[in-house]
Amino acid sequence: MRVPAFAVVGYKNTGKTTLVSRLVARLTQLGYRVGTCKHDGSHDLRLDAEGTDSAKHRQAGAEVVLVAGREQAFLQRSYEVEPTLEEWLLQLSDPALHLDVIVVEGWKHSDLPKIVLLGPENLEHLSNVLAYAVESGRLPIAEGETGVYDREDVEGLIHMILAQVLRNRPPSN
Repeated sequence: MRVPAFAVVGYKNTGKTTLVSRLVARLTQLGYRVGTCKHDGSHDLRLDAEGTDSAKHRQAGAEVVLVAGREQAFLQRSYEVEPTLEEWLLQLSDPALHLDVIVVEGWKHSDLPKIVLLGPENLEHLSNVLAYAVESGRLPIAEGETGVYDREDVEGLIHMILAQVLRNRPPSN
């Protein structure tokens, strides 16, 4: 079974990472175990520096490299075809991770429920929009029951996430 997830979407430099960080911090304060998934299709991601043991493992042909330390681990996987968001969410839903919710940054065309950050330009029509988060004083036209929140109203957004994404389910720990 997949862990409940929602996405924070918007164009570049609209504050997605800032909002994701604030939502994760507040959900964590409330006792929820939170995982995140960020889409970065524009960069060549590298966790290992040239000359490190993990880089040598990859160069030797390892498709997956796990670097484990005392307090954290990094799993690096190479692939020819980018996995789908659903595949990533299923990996993060592994029961061994004990997550209550996954916050996704990006993947605006996914089917996930979305909080849409608006900047100077409006996004194209998106599906499954839970809420728009806007700068103070800028009110877009919301469709149907879609909420409009000030992007600084973390408590309001959290209340909406608890009700609509987590269905008021308490933290698992």
